[in-house]
Amino acid sequence: MHERTHIIPVNDCFVRTEGKGVLGVVVDIKEDRGTTWVKVRWGREGIIEWHYVSELRNGFQPGHIVQDMPRSNTRRTLGVGTVQACRTIGGREQVLIRLHETGESRWLPFERLRRLRDARIKYARAEPSGDDSSERFRLKALAYALDSWNQVTGALDRFDVDPLPHQIDIVHKIMTSEQTNWLIADDVGLGKTIEVGLLLAAMKRRRQARRVLVVCPAGVVRQWQDEMEDKFNEAFRIYGYDFNVNQASHWAEHNKVIVSIDRAKSDGHLPRFRESGNWDIVVFDEAHHLSKNEHQATTQRYRLAEQLRQQTDSFIFLTGTPHSGRTGHFINILMLLRPDLQRRFERVFTDPTVVPEVVLRNQKSLVTDAAGNRIFRGQDTRKIAVPFSEPAKRFDAALQHYLRNGYSASTASGAKGRAIGFVMTTYRKLASSSIAAIETALRRRLARLDGLAKEMNQAIDMRDFDDAFREGVDGWDDIENVAEHVTATTVSADPFFDGEKVEIQDLLAATKSVKDNDTKLDQFLKEIVDPVVAENEKLLIFTEYRATQDYLVEHLNKRYPRDAVAQINGGMNLDQKRQNIQDFNADARFMVTTEAGGEGINLHDNCHILVNYDLPWNPGRLVQRAGRLYRYGQEERVAVFNLVATDGFDNRALNMMLERVENIAQDMSGVSTEFRPGLETEIVGELLERVDIASLLAENRMMDLRRTESDIDEALQRARNAKTQQDNLFAHIEGYDPQAALAMHTFGTEDVLAFLEGILSYKGVRVRNRLYNGLVLEVELPEDLRGQYSEFAERATVVRISPDRELARRLPNIAPMDFKSPFFASLIEFAKSPEFKGEYASIEGPRSGLLGLYKLRWQNDQGIPRQEELLTMFLPEGISDAEQNPDLFGHLLHETHEHSTDLLTSKPQARLERLKVLDATAERILASRCTALRHPNDLILLAAANLV
Repeated sequence: MHERTHIIPVNDCFVRTEGKGVLGVVVDIKEDRGTTWVKVRWGREGIIEWHYVSELRNGFQPGHIVQDMPRSNTRRTLGVGTVQACRTIGGREQVLIRLHETGESRWLPFERLRRLRDARIKYARAEPSGDDSSERFRLKALAYALDSWNQVTGALDRFDVDPLPHQIDIVHKIMTSEQTNWLIADDVGLGKTIEVGLLLAAMKRRRQARRVLVVCPAGVVRQWQDEMEDKFNEAFRIYGYDFNVNQASHWAEHNKVIVSIDRAKSDGHLPRFRESGNWDIVVFDEAHHLSKNEHQATTQRYRLAEQLRQQTDSFIFLTGTPHSGRTGHFINILMLLRPDLQRRFERVFTDPTVVPEVVLRNQKSLVTDAAGNRIFRGQDTRKIAVPFSEPAKRFDAALQHYLRNGYSASTASGAKGRAIGFVMTTYRKLASSSIAAIETALRRRLARLDGLAKEMNQAIDMRDFDDAFREGVDGWDDIENVAEHVTATTVSADPFFDGEKVEIQDLLAATKSVKDNDTKLDQFLKEIVDPVVAENEKLLIFTEYRATQDYLVEHLNKRYPRDAVAQINGGMNLDQKRQNIQDFNADARFMVTTEAGGEGINLHDNCHILVNYDLPWNPGRLVQRAGRLYRYGQEERVAVFNLVATDGFDNRALNMMLERVENIAQDMSGVSTEFRPGLETEIVGELLERVDIASLLAENRMMDLRRTESDIDEALQRARNAKTQQDNLFAHIEGYDPQAALAMHTFGTEDVLAFLEGILSYKGVRVRNRLYNGLVLEVELPEDLRGQYSEFAERATVVRISPDRELARRLPNIAPMDFKSPFFASLIEFAKSPEFKGEYASIEGPRSGLLGLYKLRWQNDQGIPRQEELLTMFLPEGISDAEQNPDLFGHLLHETHEHSTDLLTSKPQARLERLKVLDATAERILASRCTALRHPNDLILLAAANLV
């Protein structure tokens, strides 16, 4: 073979020849008259010889630590790896390398590899890199620690939010587990969207989040898009708004997609999602809507989730209400996530240990900031009783007479009877909201009887409506129109009963007197609105129905400038809702919203006061409503006012239910001490979510309060039992523990700053000034670094850098230092590289012994690297058992320590025997975390130090 076809080996490449039994290392190359000569140092004796390049063969052996040295000027090095095997193929010798950075294995030409003296060799030979070896060791260890922490949390990536400890903890648990199918059941307002953003950042670093699908309620698709872009710089597109797909091949253009669940589940779009291909991760927001109960038909939403289950290996469900008392519903949601655990789910009450394998949960009363201070300042709920005026009493008596007549007519069989019963129950709901709401509905009914209402051709499927209304789906706040639609398409224009028209006319005549003496509206304006305005505060106002919303907006506009009132309802499109939210966060004083603003929308930026103008028949909606303000980022104690009217049977029943719930919560929180107020609020919320008072009221058509009182007591006992049942199921879930979090070494701004302060001088960067309490470094770049990094101005000499996100956002001309920064990333890679050294040091430490820094990595059953973890092991002098993740490691990372003469053990073999103790312990840890889904990939000693 002609010589020029041979690849020229790099310096420090291991070689051999056919005639020699020893290994040699390349030390020089020269060209002489077209011939390539290679200078080799052979064996321990170090004999130097020159050889033709054609004489040399591969000298690497399994276990050697090598570095890839690319021949191309444009290809980056693959880094350091361990030799696994050798082969000859096509006349070329290649070496199989398991790369330390990624865990992947590659066949590479042996000539482009150089042997490294790694941590193991340097430790055995007691070869520190110099008098600054302890500082190099510290910076190398800190670089690995920061990189590893970001790998499993995403917490040091570029985003416009400072993640909280419980959010980082959730992502850490997912990224260090063997699977990524989880139900995140944090309380409402704990930032589940932030947790998803962090998770995507961490998965993206492992190349596991290229294609992402978010399925959420229609009302929050824009919010998801905004938060992903504004906070995490991730550009998602909304299916049905930003793009549509007409054929399967078009999906290749869309990798980050958000879709409303009701659009995706519809017959017209569901086939498109079958064609969408595989997704790296699918997120379902408000996953409790994926209802499928025992002995009931599977809903379209559940079928959508079943379909997407086949298209991803990573399913993330988000809900603040995981277990509403319907155990079958809860188990079916878990089945979507982990069908492999079906048999254990069926025995969940006898073996609840399966729940923490699928569910992650944090509670508001426990979460803290990084300093251990509790985040939520609490919530005060005050009930404002509304007196029953004489006109209201007369109207209520007449309305109850009308309703009883209507219910009697509803006993007729078939669709007509069912429709009449539905309309009567709807009128009760509206009457318990406001006089304006029931008046609007009665006027529409009268117009129908007079033949003045428009005809409606498309009938509403009552089963679809019942499901939608029970779940509180966006858009059903115009219920009086729905009631008219039901009667128009199901019942003739004839009266429901004899004399109905006259009764409606009398009722409508009575409404004027009630509105002129509307004590509920008066108390709302005088006891809540006026004091709020006097204190220059904003007010969030919730009502169930659009007619009540219109009534309140009308009166607020009479009292205050028209631009003081913003509103949200189900008749608005996404852009209209978004604009009203912006108005409220800016200059508007009031936000009046129906349930369309009760789920997923954040309104806490400048508001902490909420009033429930009416009490919803689904009391769980009160929790969702309060969650718009009582959430992370709220800097005030939240105040909730419930206007509790006693006008009519339904409002008296709702008031009774609330009183009972509050008494039970006080009793159940009695075992708590420090966090009792927060715990009471949580218990009230959990009980309300489980009380189906809507069914109780609807079934009590005679409106007998004594019967309802008994029914409420029974329902609350069931709710209490359901909560106890959930507590038992969730007892094994390890939620966020502030004490454990404080004990665990996490990494943030201070650690990044400590790394920068130490590493910059090694790159020739001079720190000229420290600003803003040392959080901003003003540095001078050397000539060779100018113009190399996109975050700095072209040819800039002096730049300002900071790891503090808030300062980098607020101040001009400050480059943020995180893993999205090319400059910072290059510093991390430099510190981890063999060129920086620091793999071994002898340090004057707090304790004597051997410290080892390891990287553990696992792969899936197809050999694809998935999880990794940084592990520190310490073997105290004179002790035979190693300690895992000792406290002294954090101490070493943050303080510069003096280099010390290594006096512990001088013989290489004896030193290696001590290192074997650490190796064995690390391997046992690696093995102990293997499962059927997680297999060992690599165990790497990154650095070692003797502490003396």
